Amino acid sequence: MKVIGLTGGAGCGKSYVAGVIMRNFPILHISTDDISRRQMRPGQAVYDAVVREFGNKIVKDDGTIDRSGLAGIVFSDPDKLRILEGITHPAVFEELKRIIKVAEDGLVLSPIFDRPIPYKAVLVETAILKEAGYCDMCDAVWYVYAPEEQRIERMILQRGYTRKRCLETLASQATDEEFRSYATGIIENPDRTRECDILRQVRELIREMKL
Repeated sequence: MKVIGLTGGAGCGKSYVAGVIMRNFPILHISTDDISRRQMRPGQAVYDAVVREFGNKIVKDDGTIDRSGLAGIVFSDPDKLRILEGITHPAVFEELKRIIKVAEDGLVLSPIFDRPIPYKAVLVETAILKEAGYCDMCDAVWYVYAPEEQRIERMILQRGYTRKRCLETLASQATDEEFRSYATGIIENPDRTRECDILRQVRELIREMKL
């Protein structure tokens, strides 16, 4: 079972690219954001530790963690971001290994085709592939690139961020040069990129991996 890391900064379009890949190839998509979101729910793996560290101010009336408020705290304070990552990364890493093992052992239910299918690879989508120590489990690393101003526009339109928050988010993540330094393949995703453009690039990367 091959493991592909799909990475890139906020607003680059990783989830869009992952969706194109899922719909067209027998590759199982795993989002570390989705895993982290589940693990922060009340009673789940990291809920108590996160609330204990950051206090009840991040807890909403229904008892769930205000992830947007938590992000606002950590993206403006590198020390607090490191503390949060120290809590969440190990738990996400263990869940990643569990899912990959399940995929290696046999058929997994496809969210696209609603039936079990034999996957040829696992796609791990995350903005912090290297920082979280996931690179060692990857056979390839695909970096989704988009110009910074376009990424800012996407975050403002899709997430409702202010420009200030966009810049704080970008400053907390790896630079384009850093992503490129360890990527084995680049997927260009500027504005108005068509699905066929993504498919063309992904097919070439898959051919290089001999999947």
